Amino acid sequence: MNYLKAEHLKFKRTISNKLLLIAPLLTAVFAWIVGGFYGFQYMTFYWWYAFLLPGTIAILCSLAHQKEERAGKYYSVLSAPINLKQFEYAKALILIEKLIVAALFLAVFAAVSNLISPALAVYSVGRNFAGSIALIFASIWQIPVCLLLARKTGFLIPIVANTLLGILMPILFGNTAIAWVCPYCWAAKTAELLMGIESNGTFAGVADFSWQVLLPLVFSVILYVLLTLWDAANFSKKEGK
Repeated sequence: MNYLKAEHLKFKRTISNKLLLIAPLLTAVFAWIVGGFYGFQYMTFYWWYAFLLPGTIAILCSLAHQKEERAGKYYSVLSAPINLKQFEYAKALILIEKLIVAALFLAVFAAVSNLISPALAVYSVGRNFAGSIALIFASIWQIPVCLLLARKTGFLIPIVANTLLGILMPILFGNTAIAWVCPYCWAAKTAELLMGIESNGTFAGVADFSWQVLLPLVFSVILYVLLTLWDAANFSKKEGK
């Protein structure tokens, strides 16, 4: 619990917290410009998972690394009597929490359509929130990947790589069987099954709930756990160096 509190304190009054509002707001504004009243909601979720979310995850991870790097290249962490694995677990958990906050902002922005033009809203308020949070859990496996990449390569490479792969993989494989085994396609599959959004951004209509929508979420959570264990084990090797 102390590790989680410490990570919370590091995020106070940082650009990372501002990003949790800015990224969803930019997504909603762009979706409004492109989609208008009718397309606003589904375009908001499409642009979020296809473009802004992978970049947001990578930026948050890179900023978390940069903060430790600027504080003496992790000296304060490595010189303290702490468990480095638990330190990294806490960071990965806090980043999920931050992404859920961003998801709630996104859902609120999307739900504005339910108030302003309810006849043209394609999702209920509940589906806005469920879809927004589901997209986060379909993408959380990216957190340990970006944390490890940031530590190994620096600030920029995780942002460029994660954003580009997040854009390209659903376009290339979103409509194929490969999507089920390609982690970068899991958010697209979630959007398709839960929100009726095809991988090319078209709206196919909201379908009834299917248990199949849980598959990419379960896959993502399992991969997140495995990659976080790997990332923490890698980080713990710094101990004693």
